[in-house]
Amino acid sequence: MVMNAARAILKQGKSALLICDVQEKFAKAMLEFDKVTQNSVKLIDALKLLEVPILVSEQNPNALGKTIPAFDISGAKGPFPKTQFSMCTPEITKELCTICSGQKPEAIILIGLETHVCIENTAIDLRQNGYEVHTVADCCTSRTQEDRLLALERMRGIGCHITTSENVIFKLLADANHKEFKNIQRLVKTPTLPTGLTSKI
Repeated sequence: MVMNAARAILKQGKSALLICDVQEKFAKAMLEFDKVTQNSVKLIDALKLLEVPILVSEQNPNALGKTIPAFDISGAKGPFPKTQFSMCTPEITKELCTICSGQKPEAIILIGLETHVCIENTAIDLRQNGYEVHTVADCCTSRTQEDRLLALERMRGIGCHITTSENVIFKLLADANHKEFKNIQRLVKTPTLPTGLTSKI
């Protein structure tokens, strides 16, 4: 399937980051969780510098715990508790309508877990609602690689952009003359950790 190149663009002021269910109780069960966490921290820190709005969900937090403390979600919307296997709850859908300075974003950057459950279902709902979806492969995981890879393949099939954390950062940065370039440069000097999770996408 050939994509319209314009759909792959990410712009400041027209993009939002959704962090899906990266909670304490999941840590030991997920494939390469520590590496995915470190890649996600870099992405979150960069997007905060670029003033990209952030929205956070937590799946049944009374049972599964809070969002991991490694993530700086200060200033984010949420975390919103949920039980359904999609971030597109009525509360989150309402927040999305005004999250970009009173307007809906054109593009959603999606990270978290599990790739084949809440990430994929969120991506389906977002695509049905007309959003461009950028699923960040090195910031998404599942308990098994098979579930994860097949979910990424299905998301690509419905028109999602399967991407990486640094690709997202540099698309949003756009220009070395950006006022935050030096701060972003310091963040990306630490290479993205090779998780082995993108080798078969």
